[in-house]
Amino acid sequence: MKNKFAIIAALVLASTSVVAAYAVNSEKNDGSEPTNIKVTGSYIDSKSTTMSVDVEWEEMNFTYFGGHKVWDPETHSYTTESACWWDEPKEITVTNHSNSAIKAQLNFASKVEGLNGMFDEDVILLETAEGTTVDAAPKLSAHFSVSGAGIETNNTDLGTITVTISEDIQ
Repeated sequence: MKNKFAIIAALVLASTSVVAAYAVNSEKNDGSEPTNIKVTGSYIDSKSTTMSVDVEWEEMNFTYFGGHKVWDPETHSYTTESACWWDEPKEITVTNHSNSAIKAQLNFASKVEGLNGMFDEDVILLETAEGTTVDAAPKLSAHFSVSGAGIETNNTDLGTITVTISEDIQ
C-alpha cells in the first residue's frame, strides 16, 4: 500500500511541475564543430530635439481715454461720456529656430476686475526650422488688445501675458 501511495504521489508531483523550454534559431551541436551564431542589429533613426524660440513684443502700454467730463450744476458733479480704450493692438512675434514644430500658447491674466485681454490668435503653430536659413526661420505674429473696465491712474499694472512654448507633436 505504501508503494502505491508513493507512486501516486510521485505522479501527482510530476504532472504539476511546469517546465518551459523555448528554442529560437537553435542548432544541435555534438561538440565536434563550433557553433556560429549570426548577430544582427536594428537601426532606429533618432534625433534629439532642440527647442529654440524667439519671442518679441511691442511695448504693452495701452491708453485709456477717461471720456469727456461734463459738469452737472444740478448735482455739482461730473458725468463722464465716451470713456474707452484706444484701439491700439500690440504685436507679439514668435520665431522658431527649433528642429521640431512648435506651439506657442498665449494667455492673459488680468489684474483689473472687468478688464479683458484679447488675442487675434491665442495659439501660434510653427513648422520646424530644419532646412531653412536663420533669416527665413518660421515666424508668425499675434495681436493683443484690451477692453472693458477702465483705469484712473497712469502706470496701472493691467496684468500679465504668458507665452507657453511646447513641441507640436502631430
